[in-house]
Amino acid sequence: MFRNYLKTAIRNLRNNITFTLINTIGLSIALAASFIIVLFVINQLSFNQCHKNKESVYRVINHYIDFKSYMTGTPYVLCETIKEEIPQVSKASNLQNTRSFSIQLQDESINTKRVFGCQSDIFDIFSIPILHGYNNGKLLDDLQAICISESMAKKIFSTSNAVGKEVIATINEKEIAFNVVAVFKDLPKNSTFRPNCLINGLNNIPRMNKHFSTEHAESNWDLDFWTTWIKLTDGSNQEEVTKQLKEFESKYLKDKGQKAYSLQKLSDVYLNSEHIQSNDLKGNWNSIKIFIAIAIAIILVALINYVILSTAVSSNRSTEIGIRKTFGAANKQVSLQFLTESLILSVMVLPIAILLMILARPYAENLFETSLPIIPGNMVYYLLAYLFLSIFIGFLAGLYTALGLSRLKVVDILKVKIVQGNKKNFVRSSLIILQLIIFCFFVACAFVINAQYQLAISKNPGFHNKNVLLANVRDRELLKPFLNEVRQHSSVIKAGGAASGLPSYSSATMMFPHQQNKEEKVKIEGFFVDFGFLETMGVELKEGRYFKSNNANDTKSACILNETALKAFGIENAIGNKLETYEIIGVVKDFYLHSFHTEVPPLMIVITENYLSQIAIQYHEESKEDLLSYLHASWNKLSPDTKLEVSTVEDLIKQMYASEKNKFTIVSIFAFFTMLIASFGLFGLTLFIARSRTKEIGIRKVLGCSEMDIIYSFVKTNIIFVAIACILSIPITNYAMNIWLKDYALKTDIEWSFYTFTFLIASIVVIITVLTHSYRASKLDPVKSLRYE
Repeated sequence: MFRNYLKTAIRNLRNNITFTLINTIGLSIALAASFIIVLFVINQLSFNQCHKNKESVYRVINHYIDFKSYMTGTPYVLCETIKEEIPQVSKASNLQNTRSFSIQLQDESINTKRVFGCQSDIFDIFSIPILHGYNNGKLLDDLQAICISESMAKKIFSTSNAVGKEVIATINEKEIAFNVVAVFKDLPKNSTFRPNCLINGLNNIPRMNKHFSTEHAESNWDLDFWTTWIKLTDGSNQEEVTKQLKEFESKYLKDKGQKAYSLQKLSDVYLNSEHIQSNDLKGNWNSIKIFIAIAIAIILVALINYVILSTAVSSNRSTEIGIRKTFGAANKQVSLQFLTESLILSVMVLPIAILLMILARPYAENLFETSLPIIPGNMVYYLLAYLFLSIFIGFLAGLYTALGLSRLKVVDILKVKIVQGNKKNFVRSSLIILQLIIFCFFVACAFVINAQYQLAISKNPGFHNKNVLLANVRDRELLKPFLNEVRQHSSVIKAGGAASGLPSYSSATMMFPHQQNKEEKVKIEGFFVDFGFLETMGVELKEGRYFKSNNANDTKSACILNETALKAFGIENAIGNKLETYEIIGVVKDFYLHSFHTEVPPLMIVITENYLSQIAIQYHEESKEDLLSYLHASWNKLSPDTKLEVSTVEDLIKQMYASEKNKFTIVSIFAFFTMLIASFGLFGLTLFIARSRTKEIGIRKVLGCSEMDIIYSFVKTNIIFVAIACILSIPITNYAMNIWLKDYALKTDIEWSFYTFTFLIASIVVIITVLTHSYRASKLDPVKSLRYE
């Protein structure tokens, strides 16, 4: 029986080759687009699934109560204390990224990233497969022990078996001979923890002692610069452990009630950490939902195409159905026949769709701003998802046609009463309008997103947003000498250093009492600069003065506030007033410290020398290339072994809003795919209608109807469909875009012109699609048309 269904299905697909090709192309594009999104979604959902203890592994979250913020930073000493005092904790380790770590390879110094200081328990907390060496529970107990990844071992020693070999490394400006005690397999890309090297965490303590002018950072409960990971024993209760952590707050912390510790499960770290400040990789549930919605929209358009064309072509198969029913075929058998055809088509396009997905994947990675690796551990999930999606689409696409045609009565079929009734036309018209609604929605959203992006990169943020270079100087001891060299160049107008240039990606918050109500605390953001930075960036002074290098008090106890800070503190006469030990010497107009996503925060600007890492350089526009050459040459004299990183403020602003640009591109591409798929369907439908109206067109031409009238009759209906779709898409677009714009403090207006242009674009595409067949139909010879059967 199935063999008979299969042969009939293949014959019918071949006989209707034009419509088969249209459906094949449409389904291939829709499946390829959805497969890319499925790849993205599976990769996102599979983060940290490679760690077998993911349900019993937690990291400690530090809640700064006054600041209303959550961070992953905890004291070094917390790790050992938890392990000793909480019996439910079987393993514990803290992690800290080791900065300025370089490995000596022959005569070359290689800066190595993702080097973590930790304890030996890290191998029992995370699933880190050891290729060479043995996990005796004490791998990192020795200060000179190092565990390296397989890729790092091959890079250094040209072999993965490097156990027992020596690694000469510079850590915090100190050269140490490390002994390789284990080589572990590189963790997959869907792990938030992916180390290249692991060393004893005590190696980082001297740097912390020096930086914070202390002697025992490892036992200081106030220094929150380590991430603490723990593994609970089987059957342990997370809430019970959290309650015991509360006792630490009163037992060990000086400022009672200022901090609170809690636990976050490893399986929640990637997709549920948006509220937590950390440098770890983070996912976004909203992005996953948006891409799933886009995939559904694309698939829906392809499904509609199939239904429209299948119902159109079905009238040509009425005799076949009547004869089959006359010979005893039941409704179920007719339905299975049409479902088989649909399933064959969907499975047939599966390899084509996968090929298109593979070809498009590199471009999708740029758009999604993330890598889309085909992770071997997820291969089964990919294949099952792709196969299920293809079969599901084939089933849904064929279901409507199968149920509709199987119910036709034999008597009506043999009397040739299968005509294009009002009900069928209404369903078909509704489906076409639904396709156009999806397309209009995508196009209108693209206009809104692009308008927001253009506003972000063109709006004056309150500082110079062009003709400014920002140079990263990580060695703070070289910043002042380099800054002096920079100021010598004739094209430099002004130059000054800061902890972070503008726009800033970093933040530092502080709390000060309100001026009138001392019991009330005001949260304010700190911005650390050097002399001349504000003038260089063009931050406008409202009253008072800028910092002066010849004024000793400016270095120690002076500050400049912005207008928002004055309102937050209730300060009326600012100049000469004080915020605790800081004297207010100036007030600047509000400027966007970060992006337009957030409101301008209350801001206190102070002079610092400890945190400077960037130099802002205002220059004459025509001398940019000459200045860049000079900067690199000057830096090479001071630090020949390191590369100077220089960027323009324009590039930084564009980079800050790159996600908006990518969203515009993504939505535009999917709008194009939607219209492309819909156009194929409309093309096929117009071809079918032109054939079915051959005799009608002949009669109309005999009665004096012109060719333009015939073309207009084809175009008019479709333009009405476009108008209806555009109107119906307006409230949907407004709703979706208003939700999206909530993330912006400064937002664009949703203008009516966006919908006008959307209507024009959709109309042009539709007219071009139907014009070919309508023009050909208008040219038919009336004599031949009237003889057409």
